[in-house]
Amino acid sequence: MVSAFPKAARAAAAGFAAAALLFAAAQTEEPAPRSAVPKPVGDVTEIMKAMTVPASNAIWSVGRNPPADAKTWEALRNNAVLLGESGNLLLIGGRAKDDEIWRETSLTMVEAGALALKAAKAENPDGVNDAGNLMVDACETCHERHWRR
Repeated sequence: MVSAFPKAARAAAAGFAAAALLFAAAQTEEPAPRSAVPKPVGDVTEIMKAMTVPASNAIWSVGRNPPADAKTWEALRNNAVLLGESGNLLLIGGRAKDDEIWRETSLTMVEAGALALKAAKAENPDGVNDAGNLMVDACETCHERHWRR
């Protein structure tokens, strides 16, 4: 059978088809599985200094100095996320102490961060203050038991 396409065109088409098949095969391979277990980077003190303390201070300052513009509300939302996620981080990777107080106060940080984020999204200083008040007891309770002074 004689093809209507020149030999060079058939060769190019065959090369393209081969490349397409290789590309398709590469796309269907599953990536190597990665561990879903979190790998801690910092210890409790480092989390507190880097995330929890600055974020909680930003939330507690709203009563004295409420955000005045979109940029400061955005910064407050970011701090609310940091606060909540720092509570999660305190529960993983061997950081959690083996008692109910550690668990409950860490979960309260998560809850306070979520409440502060919701209030900051609504630009509601009173709601942010409520989240900050939730944190006060949690911080004091945990520090009385676990903070080495």
